Amino acid sequence: MTVLFVLLSDIVLMGLLALANREATPLAAGRGMKVPFRAYGIGHLTCGLTASLVYPLLLVLFDRPIASFALGLLLIVLLWAGNRLKAAILSEVLVFSDVFLAGHALRYPRLYFGYAPLWVWPLVVGAFALLAWGVSLEPAARLGSVGMRIGIAAAILLAFAGFVAYVRRPNPRVEAFLANYPLTFDTQTDAATYTPIGAALLHVLWHGQRRHALRERFRFEEREVSPEEGSKGVLGESEKRHLLLVQAESLAPIGRLLGRPSVTPVLDRLAAEGASGALELDWRGAYTMRSEFAVLTGLKPRALETYGFDPYRLAAMVPMESLARRMKLQGYRTVVCHPNDGRFFDRNRVMPNLGFDEFIDLEALKKLDARFTKPEAYCGHYVSDEALLAWAAEYLEKAREPVFLFVVTMEAHGPWSKDKFPGAEKLTEVERYETHLKHLDAGLCRIVEAEEGRKASEAPGRGIDLCIYGDHLPGLGVLRGREDEIPSDTLWVRWPHRESVVSSSLRPERLTAINPIVPNDHDHPNKTNSSNF
Repeated sequence: MTVLFVLLSDIVLMGLLALANREATPLAAGRGMKVPFRAYGIGHLTCGLTASLVYPLLLVLFDRPIASFALGLLLIVLLWAGNRLKAAILSEVLVFSDVFLAGHALRYPRLYFGYAPLWVWPLVVGAFALLAWGVSLEPAARLGSVGMRIGIAAAILLAFAGFVAYVRRPNPRVEAFLANYPLTFDTQTDAATYTPIGAALLHVLWHGQRRHALRERFRFEEREVSPEEGSKGVLGESEKRHLLLVQAESLAPIGRLLGRPSVTPVLDRLAAEGASGALELDWRGAYTMRSEFAVLTGLKPRALETYGFDPYRLAAMVPMESLARRMKLQGYRTVVCHPNDGRFFDRNRVMPNLGFDEFIDLEALKKLDARFTKPEAYCGHYVSDEALLAWAAEYLEKAREPVFLFVVTMEAHGPWSKDKFPGAEKLTEVERYETHLKHLDAGLCRIVEAEEGRKASEAPGRGIDLCIYGDHLPGLGVLRGREDEIPSDTLWVRWPHRESVVSSSLRPERLTAINPIVPNDHDHPNKTNSSNF
């Protein structure tokens, strides 16, 4: 009887995982229907193999068939619910590289788990408590001796380790298999074609086969630069203006999107006086590192294939061509400031690999300026955008050499809950978000005042060229599920006016006109055009 229950339990778990996978599959673009069986068969086959390995492993570990089945069911529910939550907020299914963000999620739980409804957590804790209680009540099935069960568990784990080792190395059989399943490296497209779990398997296989080649393809190689090349398009030393590039957390034209009055008069003025437009993104609600990487390198994330889902994984491993390197060739000191833990998204490793001379994280910022050790410089959990941009203006004003300063703001990061900052409980979610926009606008005002004050006093100084853009749409409840009517675009603004810059919609990799050349034959992409910042 126990053997029959075990077999039925395994079959049921296979079916439930396949159903969850099928339910999570996005509609194929332009078809309005699910894709045919042959395409998503790879996903359901993966579901079957996964369940057929995981359930026996749980069984030999716990020696309790019912509890093992319940735990397997709970794991499927958690996977399904996690995917539903991500799809609801970000309009994107889970991808294999999300596994690598697990450490960030545990280290910075508010930034990840804060989006889940509060009622979820008692439910999860209760489910595990109920499971533990059930395990204590269910007698051991005595499916074999302890030694035999340890041996079976070891065999399952060794089989999995062997599979991983097999696909991690270039292998003609794996390559031949992948040739039958062409990939776009667009999350939703691949998930719609092969189901989320099927796409995850194919991405893992591709990554195992190509990851070393990708690292070498995009690795920056130091080379000799002729005086003519280094000075091409460069102004005289005294004429170089400071360059301030601001990546504003979750900045979007929320007033236009929702038909509300604008709360950013200074930003609106800069857009009118300078140049501006939509920043066309393929992601929404998150994935700051994709926008940041594209702007700094001029590369589309999808050009990185499987590294494109989280491009900073690649940038943390190898030095890469970037805007910072181009600015250094033109005589600029390159500095990046992000008032958060420098380990987040591995920026402490990424920024040196992108050629920045200095990376100022929150701890370094506190040492540079005592105001950031005081509560007045914060709005809720994070450094206020107003305080940060005021510091940026002062930093550039004091700098004697020309500086390219890249500032990554943090204040407006979600979730926009009732405890976001004092008084937030009296506001709606959108109004809380707009509070942060007001602080950003006040910070921009400090930059404008510094620049206009310098001009009015005719004091010596380099002046500031400003470019600001939003990294992604905010994951506000009013924007969720409206991707058909509200695009993923944010905005960009350049100020003051330059004849060479016109208002238009731009992709993030085109924002600073770096334009790395990535030929179709995958030659090394180290050659670039000069910056048009």
